[in-house]
Amino acid sequence: MTVTTGSVSPAAPPLSAEYAMMPRMPLRTGPLIGRDTDLSRLADAIGLRPSPGAQPGGVVVLSGDAGIGKSRLVRQLVDDATAAGWFTALGHCVGQAGASLAYLPFVELVATVDAGHPDVVERVLDTHPSLGHLLPGRAAAHDGTAVERAGSPTDPGQVAEAVHALLSALGDAQPSLVVVEDVHWADHSSRDLITLLLTRGFTRAVGLVVTYRSDDLHRRHPLHDTLAVWARIAGLEHVDLAPLTDDAVRELVSGVEGAPTDAGTNAEIARRAEGNPFFAEELVASAAAGQSLSGGLSRVLRARVEQLDDTAQRVLRAIALKGGQFIGHELLSRVVALPDETLEAALAAAVEHHVLEARWPPAYTFRHALLGETVADGLLPGERLRLHRAYAAALAERPELAPASELARHAAAVGDLPTAVRASRAAAESAMAVGGPQEALLHLERALSWLDEDDPERDEVTLRASRAAMVAGEPIRAVDLLRDRLDHPGSAQEPGTRADLLATLVIRSRVLDLPVDSVALTDEALSLIGEEADERRVRVLVARVQALVDTGSFVEAAVVGNEVSLLAERLGMGVALAEVRTILARVLEAQENLESVEAHLRSVVADIPAEDPLLLRAVHQLASVAHRRGDLPGSLALYDRGAEVARRMHREWAPWGQECRLLGGLTAYELGDWDGAVRRLDLAGRPSPQPGRAIFTAAALSVHAGRGERVDPDLVAGLREWWHVDGLCVVLTVMPAVDVLGQSGDLAGVLEVAEAAVRVLDAAWGDYHAVARLGALVAGQAAALVPHADADLRARAVALVDELTDRARRIGEPRPALERPSRPTFERAAAEPLEDTSRETWAWTARLEAEALRLQRVAGADEPPPVDELVAAWRESVAAFERYGHVFETARSQARLAAALRAGGDAVASREVAEQARAVAVRLGAEPLLAELGEARPVPSGTRPTGSRPSGADHGGTPELTPRELEVLALLAEGLTNGQIGKQLYISTKTVSVHVSNLLAKLGASGRTEAAAVARRRGLVRQ
Repeated sequence: MTVTTGSVSPAAPPLSAEYAMMPRMPLRTGPLIGRDTDLSRLADAIGLRPSPGAQPGGVVVLSGDAGIGKSRLVRQLVDDATAAGWFTALGHCVGQAGASLAYLPFVELVATVDAGHPDVVERVLDTHPSLGHLLPGRAAAHDGTAVERAGSPTDPGQVAEAVHALLSALGDAQPSLVVVEDVHWADHSSRDLITLLLTRGFTRAVGLVVTYRSDDLHRRHPLHDTLAVWARIAGLEHVDLAPLTDDAVRELVSGVEGAPTDAGTNAEIARRAEGNPFFAEELVASAAAGQSLSGGLSRVLRARVEQLDDTAQRVLRAIALKGGQFIGHELLSRVVALPDETLEAALAAAVEHHVLEARWPPAYTFRHALLGETVADGLLPGERLRLHRAYAAALAERPELAPASELARHAAAVGDLPTAVRASRAAAESAMAVGGPQEALLHLERALSWLDEDDPERDEVTLRASRAAMVAGEPIRAVDLLRDRLDHPGSAQEPGTRADLLATLVIRSRVLDLPVDSVALTDEALSLIGEEADERRVRVLVARVQALVDTGSFVEAAVVGNEVSLLAERLGMGVALAEVRTILARVLEAQENLESVEAHLRSVVADIPAEDPLLLRAVHQLASVAHRRGDLPGSLALYDRGAEVARRMHREWAPWGQECRLLGGLTAYELGDWDGAVRRLDLAGRPSPQPGRAIFTAAALSVHAGRGERVDPDLVAGLREWWHVDGLCVVLTVMPAVDVLGQSGDLAGVLEVAEAAVRVLDAAWGDYHAVARLGALVAGQAAALVPHADADLRARAVALVDELTDRARRIGEPRPALERPSRPTFERAAAEPLEDTSRETWAWTARLEAEALRLQRVAGADEPPPVDELVAAWRESVAAFERYGHVFETARSQARLAAALRAGGDAVASREVAEQARAVAVRLGAEPLLAELGEARPVPSGTRPTGSRPSGADHGGTPELTPRELEVLALLAEGLTNGQIGKQLYISTKTVSVHVSNLLAKLGASGRTEAAAVARRRGLVRQ
């Protein structure tokens, strides 16, 4: 740990007087060689040398291979910052066992800040008591409300906010440099926290440097996906250290004490080092000891260790097996069981030979991780077993000497599985307490791997692991854990515990669209618990109410809901009572009008404490009711409120938290705030689990489709892999996919993706309102493409649209709502007209009727509908979307109304309506809609084979170009960019792009230069 305030850096006390007098080889302590440019980039990135008037501070990621010099470069940066009067603090991530310890580097960092600026820590603790979880022994003193709600762990979001607040306050007190080293070993919670810090940055004088070993990464490495997120963070500097040049390596070697003086040996060292400073230093050390340079680096590293006597090597083997960064002196002493003098002498020799590093209070680690890995790899099986046994015995006697996960690892290695399970469960509880659900899940799944199938403890560990998975945003994992235990109960599973597993599965599986018979599961659970009125019965009955509501059995749900409400109230289970009231709002929706439902939900929200996760569900449900009533602004405000609550609780990926943010983005899209939609749906800087990432990515496609932006087909194919898990992912993918494929002229693709979506949704949902929107979009694209399609494709399109239209009409027929199931996102119709109960479905149904008539007119129907009927249908569609509030679909309906009016001979009204649509399209940047209105006409790529040329180009003829295209072509031939052309012609850059694409296709040109040449050759532009 480095603690420096200003230019003062206290040194750790030596191990002994004898050690203090020992000579030391100055490896890696001389001047920095070959890294001046890299050092300048780091200094500039953190604002160490800010320009006049600029604020110091910044964020940077430093990467490179093992031994490439990251730590040496960071050390120099720390020295320079210290000399400039900055406060500096380092936090280290550690390998092996350390990767499962939540927030390990930040525990070290916060302790450093506490040592240097205790006043800052005290102030932040007063406002952010969660910081105390990173300062053992301090939380209770500053958090009078530290007693957690049962089952509610410390939220990682609170920890993250506390750390950010601490570093910001630190920057106010003194310009500061914070370094987190070796994040390739970071735990999940630390990676998320680092991502937040990098994303948000600092408005104070705080520089943050994060380092990782790039050669450790592979496709499945935990940091791999996180790096993709970091790559999209605006303002983040990334410095990747390249190997040193041979000249720099030779200079480095020549400056090492004891280095060979002959040029041949130095050249060989430089060659073998391949630009890696650590390799070079190790080779120099070997050469200085008269050892051969042959063999790989591991052989060189082993040779370094073998210089020490047997006792020192025995100590090194014990340290190597421990893993992690530092091992405390007391734990090491108990493991190796050597006299104090002998142990100190061995440690002093290892430090002198630069194999170990020491710190105070006494603790030790290998000078480089590669040394420790080499020693650990050389352990014999029997020796490894004996060391594990020694560690397990020492930690069982003195558990405070290391985290519980250490005891679990060593106990499991020697076959003491009961101890390993207890320790792993303790480690999981510790991880949850500091907001590390991913680490808790890891510990609990390890415990499950050690528990026999017949062990009753397996049930409780499964429940805890499933809960950790849900908090971590891994619902599939949470459900799979429960299913596995229910399918393999062993011979000693207690009935009551099985009932808990069944009830939990009912609640958690509904987050997804997996095949689960929830009513049957609660039937079984009730048969297992009898009639005893206890908390377990409440839990099972709550699941029963939810299952009945989800399957549309509202009358029975109301009866069971009343029973469990009375029981929960009698037992003082306030959280369960509020949950039942929230679930029963679905019953009220089936029996009363939406105003009554809204009043009920508002009373529920008012009664839920601000920190109760149930608040998310209630706010989400209230927003959903507002949306169904057509109050899109009110709905968006509620969804945003829910998203803010989720952020505050750090439950953005837990149930209802992610839905609030997702549906807020979709509602902003409907309101015509496409930039706001992108902002809400953008996952940049936010590591996210599946299927949540797929759902958000799919939702953002609506904006891409509306703007006519290119969508990678592989992206859509990847999203379809999650269709079997969540029907919402189907809906959010298929709708924009229909438009994207239609805009490219691929009618066959439109029909295939729509038919596939119908098959999946039919299996998952049965009847669903989304069929109206899907039918309308398919009909709209089909109407544009069937005139150019063959007879079979035309017939297939008409048949699919007819089927979807019939289904949508049945959905819209008023009938008793008690016959219909309730979905968590897409609501059923009540007995009242759709206009009153679901304006979204009402609008899309009107749109579908108009699109179906339009399709009939172009598909060669025997009796095509008259124009006046088409005009009337499109007027109804426009009115429905205007009342619903969907800005873009109102404009798209207006564009098609304008076409119908034009076909009916009313040119004046057509122009008026078209102008209204055009104004919206321009504001939104909706290029396909502008093309439909005639501002630009893209050539569908599906009208001819990819790579073929138009007939005019093939025969040397002059293609037909519009006046606007001729204007664009003339400016293109002058060498202007799309942006410059747009400014000249007063049109958007995207519209220019459409024109240029059309020109390339019509001229048969592969690029702009060729298009200009063809145009000059054919006299289309002046020479």
